[in-house]
Amino acid sequence: MATIQNSIWIHADRITVFERTNDIAHWTDLFTEYKETRVLEQGDAYIRFELTTHPEEHRPSRTWESERWLDRPNFRITARRLAPLLPFKHMNLEWLYEEQEEGTYMTWIQEFEVDPASGLTEEQVEAHLNRTTKEQMTAIKHNIEQQTVRS
Repeated sequence: MATIQNSIWIHADRITVFERTNDIAHWTDLFTEYKETRVLEQGDAYIRFELTTHPEEHRPSRTWESERWLDRPNFRITARRLAPLLPFKHMNLEWLYEEQEEGTYMTWIQEFEVDPASGLTEEQVEAHLNRTTKEQMTAIKHNIEQQTVRS
């Protein structure tokens, strides 16, 4: 089992960052990796959704279903990937939002176990997730800050 943690500071208030990063229907405007998002079920504190990525260099587009629980009072998200799971046996996530002077410190924690049937090692998956998570956090930062400047 592996756990990775990445953080980024975003020049926007915590409510804005929290709401924008949990507006699944508009993730294609926030992330660069998603070609399509589809909300399957949504309540005040729960979202079940489907994500489809853009194809990458040596990988076709991928689609999977996930779910998130929104703890608005504590600015905390817990989530998990549902299906298909490959390359994971399981994938759980936590997103934390810490208010700081003139911005928000957003942290993603990803806890996962690689399924041996995937043919990938834990080190390969960890390296990929660390790289792509940092890329996506940078895109989120840019897109939220650009939106904030325009508002």
